[in-house]
Amino acid sequence: MGQGDGNRMVVWHADFLRIIFANLCVCTSLYMFLPVVPACMGPVQLGGAAAAWLPFVAFAAGACLPAPFCNFWLDAYRRKSVALWALACLVAATALFLLDLPYYGKWLARMAQGASYGVFQIAVGSTLLLDLSDTRKRTEAAHVYYWFARLALVFGPLAGVMLPLYHGAEAFSAVAVGLQVCAFLLLSGLRVPFRAPLEPSLFTFDRFWLPRGFRLFVPLFGVCLVAGLLMGRHCGAGFCVFLGVGFWLALWLHRCVFRERLQRELACGFCSLVVAALLLSCPLADERWLWVVAVFLGCGLGWTTSRYLLSYIRICEHCERGTAQSSYMLGWDMGLLAGFSCSAGLWGGGTQACSTYIILGLCAATGLFHFLCVKPWYMQNKRK
Repeated sequence: MGQGDGNRMVVWHADFLRIIFANLCVCTSLYMFLPVVPACMGPVQLGGAAAAWLPFVAFAAGACLPAPFCNFWLDAYRRKSVALWALACLVAATALFLLDLPYYGKWLARMAQGASYGVFQIAVGSTLLLDLSDTRKRTEAAHVYYWFARLALVFGPLAGVMLPLYHGAEAFSAVAVGLQVCAFLLLSGLRVPFRAPLEPSLFTFDRFWLPRGFRLFVPLFGVCLVAGLLMGRHCGAGFCVFLGVGFWLALWLHRCVFRERLQRELACGFCSLVVAALLLSCPLADERWLWVVAVFLGCGLGWTTSRYLLSYIRICEHCERGTAQSSYMLGWDMGLLAGFSCSAGLWGGGTQACSTYIILGLCAATGLFHFLCVKPWYMQNKRK
């Protein structure tokens, strides 16, 4: 390999690290809001259910509304600039939570967070990551990128629980803003090759939604919904730490045991989620018992979601990889947000046994849908 090739590899490696750590900072800053977002939004006159659901609806609507225009922005303007503008808007939207806004102002801020985050993920995770990765290493790069997003599910809720408890709401919002500023500084150092502007359509679902991936989206959303429901019940410091232990075990076994055994790994993932739900219903459960629940949840979530990412990549054409990755991230985030939103009402009022049956039913339905409807279709449509 010549000196020029070596320099390009060093630049690619440094830029890749900037991208994955910027994504870690952004996801951590937003996952901080998961356990406390109803309290952050202020009083709601429609009751507790609305306090839990409206932040999810606002964020989800914000994430979807600008997405059809992203393909135009990314082809008509510099892609790095689009990512930086999205981050700047995200910083501004999060900084609004430092102010004493009326409740409708906080709904708008939450929607702006969703819009900025959606554009950021499409610009960075589905575009710049691919542009700066070697063609033969794009699948590996995607796995690393999204594994760091899973780690943010450990750090984010952990900070979201601990910071308001010990340092107040202002410190919580300041840390979230600081993480996003760090992401902005990391992406500012990217060296993106010049590309002549194109003339794309103004409104298109390219880079956002892969229609034929809908069968994968349904079980992916279901798995993340179950994870959000379980985490919404117990999201303490110890639970988050041992969730990270479960992620580590899932990654280690993925590399050392499962490898190309995709369907076997998915089956183990669904079984781990069922075990986590059963253990959580144990009447003798204490804090240490919940740590075991977190390990099984981390394993199940890591195994299933990493395999659905690979499945998305294998059913898309070469030019659709970015769209497939955006669809995957949409299922991940919307499932988690919906689960956390539902958990407030699901676990309240002495309905623990009923809630456990609901979660077990969701796990069983998602697993059956995968093995009866998704697996045969996937085996016929996957690319080598």
